[in-house]
Amino acid sequence: MSQNNSNFLFNSRFLTPTLDAFIVEESLLLKPQRIGGENLNSPIILSVPHGGRFYPAEMIENADLQEMRTLEDVGSDVIVMPLINSEQCAIIANCSRAIIDVNRPETAIDPKLNPTAYNGKEFIPKDRWQRYINSGYGVIPRLSSKRHPLYKKAPTASLIEKRITNWHRSYHNLISEAVNQSTKLFKKTVLLDIHSMPQSSPNLPDIVVGNLNGLSASKEFSNTIVSVLNQFGFTYSMNTPYAGGFITEHYGNPCKNQHAVQLEINRNLYLLENYKFSSKAANELTRVLKEIIKSVSSFC
Repeated sequence: MSQNNSNFLFNSRFLTPTLDAFIVEESLLLKPQRIGGENLNSPIILSVPHGGRFYPAEMIENADLQEMRTLEDVGSDVIVMPLINSEQCAIIANCSRAIIDVNRPETAIDPKLNPTAYNGKEFIPKDRWQRYINSGYGVIPRLSSKRHPLYKKAPTASLIEKRITNWHRSYHNLISEAVNQSTKLFKKTVLLDIHSMPQSSPNLPDIVVGNLNGLSASKEFSNTIVSVLNQFGFTYSMNTPYAGGFITEHYGNPCKNQHAVQLEINRNLYLLENYKFSSKAANELTRVLKEIIKSVSSFC
């Protein structure tokens, strides 16, 4: 993989002290984006599913925006942006995770969102997603990270379907397109799904590497990532407490030389109170991801 950055898309950065959220009137502006990769030459596809800070005005009239913001992987998109160039692409969600969680199957509807509309119907079998749905974190979350209700009035069935159609399916279409394109260029492809996690426990490491306990990526790639983390002095854990979500499960198929790894970055490393952002710390994390991309690419 070439490391030529002559077509770098983000040479200039306008730094702000906080990462604000935005209420958007035009729903089309919330569509996910594929950024970079016009001349794709990378076996690594970057995915940032929970970094979105945009909220559709029509869908938050009866919602608590402060509680919704607790579900954001704040800053995950900012850390990834400097990695993007004409050869390296990233799929980035603009719409907030509180509106639609693209890291759940679209069928993971929580019937408690609108019991009248769904009459308690269960939309998927009682598989591993059912416990997330029961806990309030289906494809459209019902609760904040603090387990407080997000809505004063339930979203209608039509608005729920609109979220899935507009932002969930389009996100996965972009990932599939990029992975298929990379597969034609390289023997192996790796989807790096970038998340951030709150420091909810003093035992959480700096970064959690998730490969669904070996099902979504080979040891070759997982060990390479761990080696880079050791090189930079970061603490890490494998699959605990985050082994991976729907994206890792759906796109990780080592038997077909398609691998997927979820990286959960501890927000204590770069995020201060009131959404204030440490650019210096974020730049260091970007350097780590850049080295991961370089090291992992060498096996493709």
